[in-house]
Amino acid sequence: MLNIKDLTIKFGGLVAVNELSFEINQGEIFGLIGPNGAGKTTCFNMISGSLKPTSGKIELDNENITGLPMYKINEKGIARTYQNINLFGNMTAMENCLVGQHSEMNSGLFSSVLRTSKQRQEEKEAKEKALEVLDFVGISDRVNDISVSLSYGEQRLLEIARALVSNPKLILLDEPAAGMNLTEKNNLMNLILKIRERGVTVLVVEHDMKFIMNLVDRICVLNYGSELATGLPEDIQTNPDVIEAYLGGS
Repeated sequence: MLNIKDLTIKFGGLVAVNELSFEINQGEIFGLIGPNGAGKTTCFNMISGSLKPTSGKIELDNENITGLPMYKINEKGIARTYQNINLFGNMTAMENCLVGQHSEMNSGLFSSVLRTSKQRQEEKEAKEKALEVLDFVGISDRVNDISVSLSYGEQRLLEIARALVSNPKLILLDEPAAGMNLTEKNNLMNLILKIRERGVTVLVVEHDMKFIMNLVDRICVLNYGSELATGLPEDIQTNPDVIEAYLGGS
């Protein structure tokens, strides 16, 4: 489904990601781990279109999407969340989800200004979709609440909801469990498994080793911007190179 081949990005003399290659299969939950500065979020930024690679290729369903702008990447079926929560704080949960559907809206400026029947129907469908997704992630009771009034864990869930309303094929989750307590993490793990059941492939970056090892099908380990190892969680946990470079023998 997603094919990353020899992906490289340089910032001046710094090579942040160096000839990285991996594939993600349809319906897979795939993990990307590594120490701080390993290049995980930079990799996400290239896949989602906020950074343009220096070289290499990104393919989605055999289509080359390398270097496309973010809105085009979203239209192709990739959505993401962020390491630092990136919501519209003065908007409600519903309004944040409506913003997340902009790529799905088909009516143009003329229809929007005159509020044609097509525009009204699109708004109705967008609100129904937002309600369905907010219920799916478990915060339908906060639909009309300003996002800054939500708890930290609820804001994380709202970010996931906003990504899901665009009907992605692939969702990128950047440290979704950060700042969550154990109960919230368990609920999040169940939610990600349910996202997969909806037919959405998942790529997740996470520092909580217990969380990600119990969640994903396969893992790619980055170290200094390069692939150190890729494999099943149980193999990664016993890989001596990974233990030495990242897991610290734990």
